[in-house]
Amino acid sequence: MSNTEKTVRIAHDTVKNVDIEVDRDALIQLMRDGRQVDFVLDSVREDADGYMKWDVEFWSYLENNRFVRTYALEGRTLREYTRFNIYDMADEFVMERAKEIRIS
Repeated sequence: MSNTEKTVRIAHDTVKNVDIEVDRDALIQLMRDGRQVDFVLDSVREDADGYMKWDVEFWSYLENNRFVRTYALEGRTLREYTRFNIYDMADEFVMERAKEIRIS
């Protein structure tokens, strides 16, 4: 895929109960507008230290181009969270890892 092409995926809007086409920029704008974006991952992920494992990421906007990611594993919400600025999102907010995208 070239740098000008955008990945478009189908996401389920749980509030409106509809499926919509989204790309990365649209998901970030939805978060800025007060929505939460959930990535149900295609496999369990683990941090570099082996401290934490998760299979769902919950993304939200804080303010001033800052975002927070919280986690769940096997249906249980974890206490850990990570904050990111808009520049970090390029490496961390990866919708291609998700088997399902939900907007709430």
